[in-house]
Amino acid sequence: MLSEAERRSLQEIEQRLLADEPRLARTMNRGVRPWLFYLFLLVFGGLGVLLMVIGAFGPALQCMLVVAAGFVLRRYPIRLR
Repeated sequence: MLSEAERRSLQEIEQRLLADEPRLARTMNRGVRPWLFYLFLLVFGGLGVLLMVIGAFGPALQCMLVVAAGFVLRRYPIRLR
């Protein structure tokens, strides 16, 4: 947790960055594209179903584990301190 002085200092730095380099500041503020994440899960989920239909259960299980891990990490992201 940041102290009040650290928060003010960080906000001041952000304001200076926005004033000096607005394009960079806008780029850094963009979030992760959610459609790309869901496309990734859809591709792995579809691949898992296809592999299960053709009888390749090991790779199908791995694809489904990737999809499950994606949903879990979306709900509980890893926070590095």
